[in-house]
Amino acid sequence: MEQNSEELKILVEQAQNGDRDAFKEIFDRLSDRFFAYIFSRTSNRDDALDICQEAFIELWKSLKRFKYKSDQSFHGFLFKVIKRKLYHHYKKKQKIISLDRLDEKQLVQPAAEQNDYGYILGYVDMLTSKNQDIIRLRYWSQMTFNEIAAVLNITESAAKVRHHRALQKLKINLTKDNYAI
Repeated sequence: MEQNSEELKILVEQAQNGDRDAFKEIFDRLSDRFFAYIFSRTSNRDDALDICQEAFIELWKSLKRFKYKSDQSFHGFLFKVIKRKLYHHYKKKQKIISLDRLDEKQLVQPAAEQNDYGYILGYVDMLTSKNQDIIRLRYWSQMTFNEIAAVLNITESAAKVRHHRALQKLKINLTKDNYAI
């Protein structure tokens, strides 16, 4: 996301005036990183693609109301749109499963799967929402602490502290289950 601030500002202004090519350029620059974040939340490529697409459609529709201040404010605006889309996605997908219908295989985590990406993601999902966001933005979207701070509307120092605390909590949870770190 580290691009020339003036360049993104011009693209945003052009897109606000209806320039579809400028919006396509914005999409091309930002979609991969935000897709990575969405995918880390859904663990389903198709759902992540749908949510990413819906988020950018919503961005296009709401762009006229956005007041550009900086690249970070724009990223934060897009992140809020994505968080709203994720919320609606999960609200639609909520299911109630009776414990009587689950078989034993679904309740036990085999040791062979402990090195699986999904296994680690399960531990990330156990963190608070704020800690999950920090971990996902840092490692899945590969954002700098400055970018994370802007997206979450906190200071860079607060982003670093939250990141450190989130890693500590993740490490504690993994260690409890004898996971080698």
